[in-house]
Amino acid sequence: MTEGRGGFLRDNVFLVAAVSLPLLVVLFFFAATAIPRWTVAPPQYDLVLRGDGYYDQAAARLSVDYTVRDGRVEATYRPLPLPTYLSPARLFLFDHATMKVQPIAVDVPTDMKEDDPPRTIAVAALAARRVTADSAAPDGYQLDNRSRRGPGLVGDLFGMNRYDSSAALVKGGRVVPITLPQPNQYGGSVYVVGWITDGAR
Repeated sequence: MTEGRGGFLRDNVFLVAAVSLPLLVVLFFFAATAIPRWTVAPPQYDLVLRGDGYYDQAAARLSVDYTVRDGRVEATYRPLPLPTYLSPARLFLFDHATMKVQPIAVDVPTDMKEDDPPRTIAVAALAARRVTADSAAPDGYQLDNRSRRGPGLVGDLFGMNRYDSSAALVKGGRVVPITLPQPNQYGGSVYVVGWITDGAR
């Protein structure tokens, strides 16, 4: 019986390889994605993000920059000359406890004229939070604007191309997808404004 099995393997080595190699590839990809989830701790800090906003007629002739100064987030608005129109960037908060992203309300000036100087406004919704402008969180997570392309046929077959978002928090092989709420989820890239370092809410 043992000799029969050995003879079968020798006579059908290519068949055995054709069956076993895809299984090994699947196991490799599964281990590469699953092990970091088990060994790398989830994010421990909230993240303030800047993303493309949807068209808002009331604010379409304003550009906005979000910056961190003295631990606080500020929005600087500049009027745009006619006939320039722009979908202003919006602020979002990634809540590390729920892994969800929510928009942050910002007071948008409605009385700026074309020749007015820039106007800087503190983001009241974050006034009680301490924010750092570091690119990486204190726990090591970083924002990665990832390609929307999947890992290929094997990934498609086994669900490895399941993220719709083009952004994710990454650390040590662990990937936490960032999905903006409607109607912003199909927008462009998102960027780090700052990490909230005063602990969870």
